Amino acid sequence: MENTSRPILKIAPETTRAFQALDHFVTAGGMRVAYYALALDEVPADFFADPDGTWSYDLLARAAGFASHSGVAIGALRESFNGHPEGAAVVTLNALTRPYVAIVECPIAYAYVQDAAASGSGSASSAA
Repeated sequence: MENTSRPILKIAPETTRAFQALDHFVTAGGMRVAYYALALDEVPADFFADPDGTWSYDLLARAAGFASHSGVAIGALRESFNGHPEGAAVVTLNALTRPYVAIVECPIAYAYVQDAAASGSGSASSAA
């Protein structure tokens, strides 16, 4: 029997490239900070958007380690990136060369749990 089948061309889906953080830590206030040495065009950032959570410009600049620099730019992730959620803060310097980008995540879950405890609702307060 003659093999008349054609070879099937399989196109693999585009895989998302994972980036290695240069450093990462959690601040005393619970913000998760990760530093990357990336060009801004590799980060899905929107610098006209505000990050999720209740933050001040100074708090984000300090968390990113850029508080002593002038020209700090703050935006938000348009979509999840490298394990960081959409809406996380993107903090960088307004300079021709931007060697570092910091992604800062707010402890939104902590605020939610504290609000639920203060209002007397939630499983932790009703179980006590």
